[in-house]
Amino acid sequence: MFRRLILLLFLISNLSAHPVIFKNGKVFWLTQNPTYNDLRFGISKTSNWYIGFRLLEDRKEEKTFALMNNNILAKRWNNENSQANLYLLSSVGLNTKSSKVMSTVGVHGDWENRRFMVMEMLEYYSYNDSLVSNTRLAFSPFTVDYSKISTWLIAHYRVSYEDKNASEMFIPVLRIFKRNYLFEFGSNGKDSFVTFMIHY
Repeated sequence: MFRRLILLLFLISNLSAHPVIFKNGKVFWLTQNPTYNDLRFGISKTSNWYIGFRLLEDRKEEKTFALMNNNILAKRWNNENSQANLYLLSSVGLNTKSSKVMSTVGVHGDWENRRFMVMEMLEYYSYNDSLVSNTRLAFSPFTVDYSKISTWLIAHYRVSYEDKNASEMFIPVLRIFKRNYLFEFGSNGKDSFVTFMIHY
C-alpha cells in the first residue's frame, strides 16, 4: 500500500534541492534508500523556515512514523560565484502502530558553485538511538543556465551508528534537474537510492 502511494505521488508531483526554499514555496519530495522511505510535503513560511508533514518508514525494522517536520536556514553565505548554507533540522511525531513518540534532530551543511558541490548531513533518530551521516561530493560536467537541464555526478557515502555498531554504504548517484524539478538515482549493484523533488 505504502509503495503504491509513493508511486502515485511520484507520478503527480514536483521538488527542490535544499531543506528551505523561497517564502510561501510549497515542496514535495520523496527519498527511498536501502534503510528508509521518506516522504515529505510542506511550505516555507519565510525564506529561512520550512514546516511540513513527514511520513518516514524504516524498511528494516518495518516501522512507520507520522511526523511534523521543521527546517531552519540558520546561515547563508553568498559569494560572487558560490553559496554555502547551514540548516537545522527536526521532526516530532508518532509511530503509526504503537503511538509511541519519535523525534529526529539534525544539521545539514553544503557549499556549491556551478561546477562542484559538497554536502554533509547528520541526523539523530530517537526510536532506535541511531546517528546517520550522509556525505556528498558532486561534480557537474556541464554548466548551463537555469532554463536548461543540469546534470550532476555525485559520490554519496552514508554511515549509520547504532548500538555501538557502524554500517556504511557508498552509492554513485546521478542528479538531473531543470527549473523546479529534481530527480536522483543511484546504485552500487546491491543497494539503490532514488529521490524526486519539486517546488512550486
